[in-house]
Amino acid sequence: MKRWNVPSEYNPKQNFLSQLVKLRGVENFKESLDLPVELKKSLKEAKTLVEKIIKAKKEIIIFGDYDADGISSTAILYKTLKSELGHDKTFYFIPNRFEHGYGLSKDAIDFLLEKRPASKGALFITVDTGVTANNEVAYLKKLGFKVIIIDHHQKPKKLPKANCIVWYDKVVAAMLAWLFCRALGSKDRQSISLVALATVTDLQPILGLNRTIVKKGLEVLNTNPITGIKELLKAAGRVEGEITTYDLGWIIGPRLNASGRLVDAQDSFLLLTEKDPEKVKEIAQKLNNLNSERQDKTLEMYEIAAVYKEGNLPKIIFSENENYHEGVIGLVAAKLVQKFYRPAVVISLTEEYGKGSVRSVKGVDIISFLRRFEDLFTSLGGHPMAAGFSIKRENISVLKERALAIVDEHIKDELLIPEINIDMKIPIELVNLNLVNTIEKLKPFGLGNEEPVFLAEDLGIAGIDKVGKENKHIKLKLYRDGKYYKAIYFDGIEGAKDLKFGDKVDVVFTVKKNEYNGSTYVDLVIKDLKKESSL
Repeated sequence: MKRWNVPSEYNPKQNFLSQLVKLRGVENFKESLDLPVELKKSLKEAKTLVEKIIKAKKEIIIFGDYDADGISSTAILYKTLKSELGHDKTFYFIPNRFEHGYGLSKDAIDFLLEKRPASKGALFITVDTGVTANNEVAYLKKLGFKVIIIDHHQKPKKLPKANCIVWYDKVVAAMLAWLFCRALGSKDRQSISLVALATVTDLQPILGLNRTIVKKGLEVLNTNPITGIKELLKAAGRVEGEITTYDLGWIIGPRLNASGRLVDAQDSFLLLTEKDPEKVKEIAQKLNNLNSERQDKTLEMYEIAAVYKEGNLPKIIFSENENYHEGVIGLVAAKLVQKFYRPAVVISLTEEYGKGSVRSVKGVDIISFLRRFEDLFTSLGGHPMAAGFSIKRENISVLKERALAIVDEHIKDELLIPEINIDMKIPIELVNLNLVNTIEKLKPFGLGNEEPVFLAEDLGIAGIDKVGKENKHIKLKLYRDGKYYKAIYFDGIEGAKDLKFGDKVDVVFTVKKNEYNGSTYVDLVIKDLKKESSL
C-alpha cells in the first residue's frame, strides 16, 4: 500500500496556478543564473591555465566518462577547444568500463598515454570524474602534466592536488563544462541542449539554475537540434511532436548510455560531434539497436535478481551473479528499487572481483552509508541516491554481513514505505482543457518539478477494460454528477484487479491532452487508486 501525501485542497477563491507554484516553493521555482563565488573563482583560474597551454601550443587531453553526462561534457569541451578555439592539439579519451574500470585510473592513464603520448607540461582535464582520484592525479603530476578537474560528485575529505578544481554538486558535469567553455569564449548555441540532456539523465532537480538551463536547452532541441540527436530520435521512431524532458530521460539518454554499457562510448561521442550526415545516421541506428539489446539483457538479469517475496524483504537488497553484465547492473538495481522500494545492490562477479551498482530511495543517503565500510572496497564513489564500487570477491559476504547488521539503526521503517506526493485535492469537474493549458506553464517537468499530481474522490466506474500488448494496462470510464471522464492506468492490472462496474474510487492522477479525429480531449493518467464501496 502506498502512502498518499496530500498537503492541500483546491481553494476556488484563489488563482489555481498561484496555488500550485506556492505549494512547490516560490523561491525554488524561480529561474536563476546565480553561481557560487567559489565556482566563479575556479572557472577563472581554469580559463587562465587553458589560455597559457594554448599559447604554449601544448597538448590538451580531455578525460571523460561513459554515461550521458560524461559523454556530453567531453563533447562540449572538445568542440570548444578543437573547433571554436582552433587548438589542434586537443584530444579526448573516454575509458572502456570493461578494460579500464570506472573513473580516472592508472590503467586508463597508461593505456591512453601509450596510444597518445604528450609532452611535459601538457594539460590533462577530467570531466565528470576525478574529484576523488588523489593517487591518479599525483601520478599525472609526476608525469609532468598540469591537471584541471571538472566534477560534481561528492568531495572526499582529502582533495586531489590538481592545479585547479572546478566543482559544484548542485549541477551536472556538463553544466560545469559548458560554463567553463562560455568563460573561454564559446558561442556554440547548440551545446546548451547537451547540458539539458545531462541534467535530466543524471537526475538533477529541475529547479533554479538547472530549470533555466533545461528550459533553454529544450528550446534549442525544438528549433535547431544537433544533427546526431535529431537522427537518434528518428531511429527510435520519434519523429513528430514537441521534444520534452521525457524524450531526454527515456529516449535519447538510454540510447546514448547503451554503447558505454555494452561496448564503449565511442559511438555516442561521435554522434554528438560528427558532421557527416550519413555517418551520423548510421551511428544513430547502431545506438538504437544497442539499446534494444540492453533492454533484453536488463530484463533477463532482473528476472534472476527479483527473487524476493513481499513480507520477507531485507532493508537492503543484495544480488550478485557471475552472469550479470557489468554494464547493466545499475539498471537492474533501479528496477529492484522500483519493485520493492528499498536500496538495491547488484554485483557482477569475476574470478577475483565484484563490480557493484547501487540505487537508493528518498531519505536514504546510500553513499554515506557505504562509506562506513570503505575499508572493504577497492574503489567507491557516487551520490546520495546512487553509487558504484569495486570490491574483492571475498569481501562481498563481509559487506553484506556488516551492512545488514547496522541497517535497522540507519534505515528507519517509514523510509521504506512508497509514497505518492499529491499537489492538491481537486473537484473532478475542474479537469478540462483549460486546466491542462494552465499546468503546461510549469514546464519543463522533471525531478524537483514533477508533473502535477491531483486527487479526486468519490468517482464511479462506468467502464473498465484491459488494454495493451499483454493486457497489463487498464482503461477506465469514470463518472460523477452525470459527467464522464476517460482514464488510463498503466501497469494497473494489479491495482485494479478487484474493481468492477459501479464501484466508487478515489483516484490519484495527472492530466494530459489526447488529440483524436481533429478534436482535443483530456485524459486522466492514474498513478494510484483506492476502492471505497460498491453500489
